Amino acid sequence: MPAYKNRPPLSSDTQVWHYTSLPAVVAILKSGKLRLTRLDAFPDPFEGSIPKKQYEDQQTIFMSNNDTAVQMLGMPVRRSPNLDPWTKMTQNRQARIRCAHAICWTHGDESEAMWRLYCRDGRTQGQGLALRMTLGKLEASVTRHDLYVSPIWYRYYHVGAAFDNDLDPFFYKRRGFVHEREVRLLKFDEEHYSAHLKYLYPDYISGDPPTVPPTELKKHIKLDWSLSDAIGVVIVVSPYASDAYESKAREAIEAIAPAVAARMELSELSERRYKRYL
Repeated sequence: MPAYKNRPPLSSDTQVWHYTSLPAVVAILKSGKLRLTRLDAFPDPFEGSIPKKQYEDQQTIFMSNNDTAVQMLGMPVRRSPNLDPWTKMTQNRQARIRCAHAICWTHGDESEAMWRLYCRDGRTQGQGLALRMTLGKLEASVTRHDLYVSPIWYRYYHVGAAFDNDLDPFFYKRRGFVHEREVRLLKFDEEHYSAHLKYLYPDYISGDPPTVPPTELKKHIKLDWSLSDAIGVVIVVSPYASDAYESKAREAIEAIAPAVAARMELSELSERRYKRYL
C-alpha cells in the first residue's frame, strides 16, 4: 500500500464509519465492489485547491524564472518561449484532481450529524445504514488495490504555509469541514496523469506529442471488495430508522448474505434501543 508522507497519526484500533443508504449497501453486497468517486465530482468545490501562500509563491516564481517553475513539476528544463507556466500549472493541478478517485469514511464515535448529512432513504433525512470497522481492518481489506489511506488534515487556506507534498491537495480540507473527521481512501491513476503531462508539456517529451488531451476517466470506479469477507465490519441501522425501515433493511441483507445480516445492529443513538429517563 502506498504511503502518504504527511499522514496524520491515527491508531489502527480507531473505529471508522461509512454512512450511506440501504441501496448502496445492497449494491456492495451484490457486486462485491466498492465505489470510488472522481474528486472533481465531490460537492466541495475546493477539492484539490492550494493555500493562498502557495499561490503567491508560485506567482513570484513564474514572474522571475520559467525554468524554475518547470523544475517544480519534475520536468527536464528546456526553454520554450510559448510556455505559459501559470496556465500550465493550473491545468496540471486540475489534471491531478481528475486522475484521483476516493471514498470517504469518518473516524471516532458515532456522529448524529453525519447521519443527517449523508443519509436519506425516502423522505426521511438521516435514515440509512453505516458500515463500521476499525481503521486497521479497513486498510487490510483494500491492501491489494494500492490505495492511499489517510485521515484528512483541516486548516485555513488564506493563512499558513504552502503545501510541501504533491498529495497534500487530496488530504487537506477547510476547517469548516472538521466535523466530518474524514478518513479518505484514494486511488491515483499515475498512468493517466502521465498522459496529461505529455499533452500539457509537449516541448519536454521525446517523439510526437499528443495533440488532444487523454479521455476523461469515468466519474466512478469500482474496486473488488467483499463486505461478507471484510473482518470485523458491522452494519449499523440509523437512529432515524423506523421499525418498518429496519425490518426492510434486515430482510434485504438477509436475502443476499445471511452472515452479514447477523452483524447488523441498531444505532446507539436510537430512542428505540435504550429507555429514556426523564
